[in-house]
Amino acid sequence: MKIKNSSAGLFLVAVVLFLTGLGCGGTQSGPKPEWTKAKKVAGKEQGLSHVSGVVVDDKFAYTTIGGTVADANEGTNGLRKVALDTGAVTMLDDGKKYPQAEQGGIAQDEKYVYWNSGGEIARIAKDNGKREPVATEFVGIGLDMALDNERIYWANHGYYSSATPISPSPLYSVAKTGGKAEIFADQQMAPGNIVVDDKFVYWTTPRSIMKQAKTGGTPQVVLQASEREGVDKLEQDGGDLYFGFRGAGESRWALRKISKAGGEPQTIAKTFSLKQFVIDEQNIYFFDQQGLSADVLCKVSKGGGEVVRLDTGYASGVMTQSKGSVFVASLDTIYSFAK
Repeated sequence: MKIKNSSAGLFLVAVVLFLTGLGCGGTQSGPKPEWTKAKKVAGKEQGLSHVSGVVVDDKFAYTTIGGTVADANEGTNGLRKVALDTGAVTMLDDGKKYPQAEQGGIAQDEKYVYWNSGGEIARIAKDNGKREPVATEFVGIGLDMALDNERIYWANHGYYSSATPISPSPLYSVAKTGGKAEIFADQQMAPGNIVVDDKFVYWTTPRSIMKQAKTGGTPQVVLQASEREGVDKLEQDGGDLYFGFRGAGESRWALRKISKAGGEPQTIAKTFSLKQFVIDEQNIYFFDQQGLSADVLCKVSKGGGEVVRLDTGYASGVMTQSKGSVFVASLDTIYSFAK
């Protein structure tokens, strides 16, 4: 095809170069592979559908699936336990109370899995125990959740736009054994992305990272961005917090880190997709966008440096890890990648 208009031709060339240059520093080109380096753990053949959350231990993955009327009709709602060695799937919960159909609604400790189910936080023993309600009030349809040895902390999701003012809302907490839910930190602007350590709870707002001592007190600012900047996603490692940051006038997000005590942030990766990411002893594993149709699984040292592309395909944004593997979800399928 010949292009008579030279301006249009230059525009199309620029678009092609842009799309092929996205993802982990712009090294990917050509047709996208579909997680060709991954091991398929389980998928639609084992009864999984619309995987929305995954946590793993040494032997099993625990996953929330479904969350739609169609899934309820097909019996593919609820909580499932997946053997990592064989892919065999066991039903832990039938999903009659719809599970949260997005990220942020599942967590675990050594004995229990906790998840957002029908507007309540429930838990079940990993050895196929009985479903127990933990929190039945102040629980939204979607939430971000974290837990420590004694309590669960959560913030309800809201849906925001530039034309809709943000109303302050609380962070809540409840004992892991159940009981009365309490306000942990009140009047926060769209709180989410909660992480906890021994002494503090940390969370993001659209333009800040906040923390508050578990013993109470006043929320403290770890990072404050300007009105034209953005903050989203949050993970921790040792004395540092890692987060997504969008600069003023920028269309792409970067991955940064900052000390939990505050200070000057450091850019770890220049481009970053706002999806779950994980951190181990040496590296950060994260998604980066490749054009409009695929994601790139990347890793980078916790101190920054060269970003390494591991594989590409479609990701529904779910990522978790074990000691030796990274796990991602793609629609109805859970994949694992050896570290």
